[in-house]
Amino acid sequence: MRIQLLTHSFGPEVSPPQRRWSTFIETFLANGADVDVIAPNRQSDKTWTPLSDATLDKVHGKFSLYSFSFRFRAFRWYSKLLVQFLMILFMIPCALRAPKPDLLIVTVPALPTLVAGYIVSKLRRVPLVVEMRDAWPELLEESGVIPWKAVERMAVRCITRMQNSASKVVAVTPGHVAKLVENGCKDVEVVTNGYRFRQFSKSKSRTGTSHRPLRVLYLGNLGESQGLQKALDIAAVSKDWMDLRIVGKGSALPALQSRADELGLSRVFYPPVKGATVLEWYDWADTCLVSLREDWESFDYTVPSKLFELAGYGCHITGLVSGEAKNLIRVYELGFSYTGDVLSISSSWMADASKIIEWQPNPASLRAFKERFDLERLGHEYFRLLNSHYQQIEGRKV
Repeated sequence: MRIQLLTHSFGPEVSPPQRRWSTFIETFLANGADVDVIAPNRQSDKTWTPLSDATLDKVHGKFSLYSFSFRFRAFRWYSKLLVQFLMILFMIPCALRAPKPDLLIVTVPALPTLVAGYIVSKLRRVPLVVEMRDAWPELLEESGVIPWKAVERMAVRCITRMQNSASKVVAVTPGHVAKLVENGCKDVEVVTNGYRFRQFSKSKSRTGTSHRPLRVLYLGNLGESQGLQKALDIAAVSKDWMDLRIVGKGSALPALQSRADELGLSRVFYPPVKGATVLEWYDWADTCLVSLREDWESFDYTVPSKLFELAGYGCHITGLVSGEAKNLIRVYELGFSYTGDVLSISSSWMADASKIIEWQPNPASLRAFKERFDLERLGHEYFRLLNSHYQQIEGRKV
């Protein structure tokens, strides 16, 4: 079986889809599939590959990366959208130059990638598997990113039509599966997000003491989805006992910095980091924040990929989340979640501060969490799903 993957982010930059699919591809190759990846290269290293020669020697399938130079940058939502649609002009010819696959997979949240996958599947007459890592098209409506309602309705219909035309749709949460079925998708399954936990050579170090402020860390993308303005408001009324640090960059950063200035908060924002420095920040923190804005209903069935990384390293998690993400934190005893207004959350959080500083993960719960959400295990689950789907398609041809 030959699989072709279209993705907006694969490497050499590090991102959640790159981590997810680098692991999945390795398991697909180990099971004998050939995999071709079509993705932009936003850096100058044209020789980059996610798999070492030693890994490729051990697997049975063949791997090829078809990348195209794409270094356009954008900062506002409309310019980002234009840049992503410009990427289609490079992605489609690149995909057509690669060998014809048995299954074409497109992984979304980048909506233009879905458009590219839809077009390539029609041109080459190959089955399309759509992986929805975010809750589109609901996010389009909730975000109000398109100011013209007629255009928004047209975009929602187009996204839904492309989803419904796929031979299979893969979601990352059960709640989104239910929503996709409600929207008319006929063959939908779930392969959750996770993390390659054996990448951690150590677990979080703890040097907590109740004689200092509670160290709260948010490390990740600073976008509109995270709703971090509320975290700043909580920190502003909790200055006596909380030390909030936000590490990263994103489209919401200027607004967040402005809000912090209004609240009189200083030494809050730090530039993005990678590698060992990420773990140094995790070691600094007493608790790590996972946050999604509360006014978008689709976030009830959204689980931030950062949650799996934090839990795997042994961090205490504070969730300003609802639905499935909140339930994961509760079921696997990963930390505490809070809902309500700013003052009530601050009060509850302060009451829990000493417990957070002294917190240790439950070994049995953490072991169960890692077994359930290990990306290597999920990769084999994904391959079985795809192989079964391919066999069904071939059976219908006979």
